[in-house]
Amino acid sequence: MEKNRVIDAFLNYEIRIKSIVFKMVDLIFMLCLFVLSFMIRWKLFPIESADYWGFLKVWMDQIKELGGFPSLAKEISNYTSSYMYLMCMVSGIDNTLFALKFISVFFDYVASFAMFAIVYQLTGNTRKAIFGMTALLLCPIVILDSAYWCQCDIIYTSFILWALFFFFRDNSRVCFIFLAIAFTFKLQTVFILPFIIIMWLKKKTVKLYHLVYIPVVFFLFQVPAWLFGRPLKELMLVYFDQSSYYPWGTLEYPNIYAIIDETIDSNHHMYEISGAGTFLAVILLGFIAYYIYTKRIELTNDLMVTLALFTVAITLYTLPHMHDRYGFLIDLIAIVYFMLRPRKLPVSIGFMFVSICLSMPYLIAYRVMEIKYVAMIQLVLIVFVGYDLYKLVSENILPEPVIEEDIFEECIEEEGAEEEIIDLGSFNDDSVLDELINITSTPSS
Repeated sequence: MEKNRVIDAFLNYEIRIKSIVFKMVDLIFMLCLFVLSFMIRWKLFPIESADYWGFLKVWMDQIKELGGFPSLAKEISNYTSSYMYLMCMVSGIDNTLFALKFISVFFDYVASFAMFAIVYQLTGNTRKAIFGMTALLLCPIVILDSAYWCQCDIIYTSFILWALFFFFRDNSRVCFIFLAIAFTFKLQTVFILPFIIIMWLKKKTVKLYHLVYIPVVFFLFQVPAWLFGRPLKELMLVYFDQSSYYPWGTLEYPNIYAIIDETIDSNHHMYEISGAGTFLAVILLGFIAYYIYTKRIELTNDLMVTLALFTVAITLYTLPHMHDRYGFLIDLIAIVYFMLRPRKLPVSIGFMFVSICLSMPYLIAYRVMEIKYVAMIQLVLIVFVGYDLYKLVSENILPEPVIEEDIFEECIEEEGAEEEIIDLGSFNDDSVLDELINITSTPSS
């Protein structure tokens, strides 16, 4: 009989953290993952992207000149005050580049815990949850966006992931609070709203009156900047001002407008096309909502995650004025998608490939592929996810409810009773009627 090794006993020792059971090997792996994934990012910290030199460094220099938080009184950037608070917090660090990247990398780990929580909630499997966390931390576009590009897309998307976690926990109030926090960082939070609305139509978790948290939380996040002297109206209307910056059909995002060449370089009828495209997006999303609402289906985890991925992808593909990094949320939901259904890994990799292609012109001044061809790849991926959603809906159709009449008939059949139709009008003889009455009134033995 083989003797148990001490190392095996140690690595398989179980530790319970709340309701989750970890083995020691799980915790050691996670520790190594955190350290090594940070080292990957650390090696990329010295890289200075064009966006850093053109925008972020300029903003940070102004913040430092104005003394940190007092700079909130000025309109320094076109970002919301929420991100400016974070910039002010790290403005005392001499190395501006490293300070800004630390912010985004910190939220890489916030998002990784959200991914762990979502996958564990949906599967109840600790190992799968750890693999989901690993996939996010090692996802190329996540690493590139924060540690290389010095962008902050992981911040608002991490709050959306936490919102989705509480959605799957059937907690509408906390779900909307996290969505509201995400909204204070980026307007792109609205990409998840079609999914939320469809879930409300299906009476799943969402309470529509919790929408009030979004304007309330947004206002509360503007109060510090307001107290420092920034006009409240200017703070509250920041997203309306942003919407007028980029009138083109697409700003390097691979959507339908890239295919028809309605881009920043060669736009033809940008205002007309953009207006029509907005209505197209509303119609398509409305059709999806109509289709799901009218189907009696069991809302399985697989179906809901697929629906979330599909609606976000459709929104980005049909709405005009989309930027190159707006697909970041798709990539994160795609991780959940393949963690629930490992055979869908090629689809998730496809979405990430699209995002990497989009980032290359900004990172190394090299276009891997013409944007119209990337848009065609994106369309194929969306069609695949749409067909997958259709199959899931078909597989989860619930039986039609049995009406009372049907229940009564079934009971009669089970008792072996036979239905007889008696035409009382055929009885002309009173004696026959009297006999029938006597028979029916006699108690049964």
